[in-house]
Amino acid sequence: MGCTASAQAGDPTATPAPTMSRQDIRVQLIPDRVQGGATRSIRVRAFCPLPQGGTDYRATARSDAFTGVVTLTQPPPVTPAAGATPEETTAPSPEVRGFALVDEDAAPGTFRVEVKCEGTNDTGAATLTVTARPSPKPTRTRAVPTRAPRAGGGGTAAGAAEDQPSGIPVGLTAAVLAGALAGGIALARRRSR
Repeated sequence: MGCTASAQAGDPTATPAPTMSRQDIRVQLIPDRVQGGATRSIRVRAFCPLPQGGTDYRATARSDAFTGVVTLTQPPPVTPAAGATPEETTAPSPEVRGFALVDEDAAPGTFRVEVKCEGTNDTGAATLTVTARPSPKPTRTRAVPTRAPRAGGGGTAAGAAEDQPSGIPVGLTAAVLAGALAGGIALARRRSR
């Protein structure tokens, strides 16, 4: 009596398990455009689906423009205002959020910000634009002259030395001082007599 065995590939009548296709989640950046050259803070919001089985409701956001990986968490619950109607106390849509720092050395251009929901592994992305830092405006300097400009003077200007300061010529100044000194001496002699 012989023994035979055959490999069973499975039940041909069984239906395959349905696979769930994941949708990209919505990611929002506030603002989605920043100026480079300084560290800037932006708000990242992601609309992750609620996880099943008690998993923490959070996500991570990363980008080449950020200073590091950012953890997004569920915002604290909002307490309804006193006297609010049931229509006014509807639960907000599922959301996680956090703040990211844009690196001051991020080059101008567009950067992809990727978010991954930790409980469900859903993902989404948004685009951040970093603009060039403005070039500094030239400062106006005011020139203050250190000596008077050379002006006319007729024939006397042609023979003046280059380094001679402008104003009253030295010879004329000496003659006036000598005359004043002589006048003062004469006056003093007259009084002494």
